[in-house]
Amino acid sequence: MCILYSCGEKDKEWAKVGSITLFEKEASVLMEFLGYDFNLPADRKQFTEEWIDRQVCIQELAKENPTKLESLAEQTRWNLGDLARYHLEENYIQQQAQSKISDSMIVDYFEKHKAEFSLNDYIVRALYIKVPKESPNQEKLRQHYLLKKDKDYSKVISYAKLYADNFYFDDSTWVYFDELTKGTPTEHLNKDHLVLNRTKTHFSDEKFNYYLNIIDFRLKDATPPMEFLKPTIEQLIIAQKLNELKGKNSASFIHKLKQNHEITSKY
Repeated sequence: MCILYSCGEKDKEWAKVGSITLFEKEASVLMEFLGYDFNLPADRKQFTEEWIDRQVCIQELAKENPTKLESLAEQTRWNLGDLARYHLEENYIQQQAQSKISDSMIVDYFEKHKAEFSLNDYIVRALYIKVPKESPNQEKLRQHYLLKKDKDYSKVISYAKLYADNFYFDDSTWVYFDELTKGTPTEHLNKDHLVLNRTKTHFSDEKFNYYLNIIDFRLKDATPPMEFLKPTIEQLIIAQKLNELKGKNSASFIHKLKQNHEITSKY
């Protein structure tokens, strides 16, 4: 047996046991499937050793008991049919389930399942901007981020494009407060006070200045607005449709596949 792997060449022999060769492309596919990182030498080494161990066992059994090996191969081919069917059926059903989810379906689901939804944190509509301390003209930014005038928004956008390390503003979309301020030194601030008072504030750490303008909020444990839940509800409806389709389509799916093949049988 020998190890021959080398990155960067097509169809390069990766490893070989007797007359059985593993090529680099095959190794790459197997490593991805098994969760190995192809680019890590340690992973390549461990995977290769495991592949060699398996091939040695297969070839030993071929010498000692070829009938048993053929029986195992037949069982493997049988199980391969199950795996192929699972893959084809899942793909087919996924395509059907992900057909257009209408707004009326989302509204209907929301109205029927309101009691199942509650917020685990405040959600807000807000403006957030993070800029390096050395960025210029921040005295003007301290006026514009308050959004008191119509032109303030465009001024903030222009400034953010030039200097912001992070920027968020969408007055029509809700976002979790903790997600919005992730990585921001808010631990010394009172989150309840910030949110409940729709606070407009700015604060700093060693490298950055932060500007936060909370326009609206929803309380923790309250039912969130439907537009906030829309992506979640879409996935719930798809999952529901998947379960329904799996029960209905199994037999008809196989029947459709058979029509694409020439089949002969003694029975």
